[in-house]
Amino acid sequence: MGLLPFEQRELLTLWVRKDNASRGRDSLLKEGGQNRIELSEALCDWLLREGWINRNEKLIGGHWRWEALTWRDLHTLKKLLCVGSKTQRNESRALLLEDLRQWLSGLEATDLPSQHRGLLDDLTHALSSLEQDAAQRVEVLEARDRWIRALYSWCLDERQGTRRDFALHAGEHTKSIGAGDWKWLEEHFELERYGVSHFTPMMWVAGQGVLHWDERTVDLNAVKFLALPLDDVLRVKAVTAAPAHWWLIENRTSFERQAQQLADGVLLAWMPGRPSTAWLAAIEHLAQFAPAPLRVSGDADPAGVDMVWGMGRVWERLGLPWEPFRMGLDELRAARQPWALNAHDKVLISRLLESPDLPQALHQLCLAMQRDGFKAEQEGWL
Repeated sequence: MGLLPFEQRELLTLWVRKDNASRGRDSLLKEGGQNRIELSEALCDWLLREGWINRNEKLIGGHWRWEALTWRDLHTLKKLLCVGSKTQRNESRALLLEDLRQWLSGLEATDLPSQHRGLLDDLTHALSSLEQDAAQRVEVLEARDRWIRALYSWCLDERQGTRRDFALHAGEHTKSIGAGDWKWLEEHFELERYGVSHFTPMMWVAGQGVLHWDERTVDLNAVKFLALPLDDVLRVKAVTAAPAHWWLIENRTSFERQAQQLADGVLLAWMPGRPSTAWLAAIEHLAQFAPAPLRVSGDADPAGVDMVWGMGRVWERLGLPWEPFRMGLDELRAARQPWALNAHDKVLISRLLESPDLPQALHQLCLAMQRDGFKAEQEGWL
């Protein structure tokens, strides 16, 4: 077994996971994948030569082709490959989930930086999805447990970086996290919000104004909108602009749509979900050079309310007025595709309504969502 090439050993580990005494050719080749048919054929021949299987073959067009195999000692083969029985796998899965549940129950939102306190709710939902997926392989579950804990420590330390940076933080190298796990993380976490970006973190802006770096300048008027690296935004030395107001929009499609029909005197920026610490620092830096009231537009949902309120507090620190814009009762009631509130939404609404400092417009929106039981995305009207 020790002489078996790694790729064949990896494939064999997949084949022996099921406890079936016999396996059909089609199902085994499917598990191997279309790009590994030759590898599957070679592995089956090796298993026959080494005495691990009996093989049923059929004469087709003058050639013998195997149709199914029967394991001769599946228990020993599983043991050599460190693959447990179904009962053992279920026990391992239950222990792993219980350990993750205990870890999560011991966390406190107040331990996290203020901009990341919604992470615990996201972690709870991610755990719930893992518990509901009974078919998930133990090693996949183990990996996702590792990514979850790594994301918590990443946010706790207020780290910022690319996906490769996060993969190195979570694993042994910059490609530790595979495509399937990235997709799973995207489904359960707003990675940009937690400081994990695809590439260099950027700020998308539009409107009238000229940004100055010593003798270098960028004229925003020249294009409909553009992206600037956050590090470069923090090096801006001056902004030639006297905007009537700033406008921050949560939805990317809505941002692009409004950027192409922007009125004079507006500086517009796309607010990527719940903004990261670096993004907040960059927008505050620009606002200091071009101080003006803020209009901020989020989805008419609990997370949008929470995010918009947090953005407003940045303007309050600058001593500038702000208001939620085009995310009120009218937009909620006119929404063409309202979504039902989930359990997480209801908890967040209750927490927001308990806050005495919540602005009146946002308070009314939360009450309406709580009463009617639905929310809406701004892309439908903005």
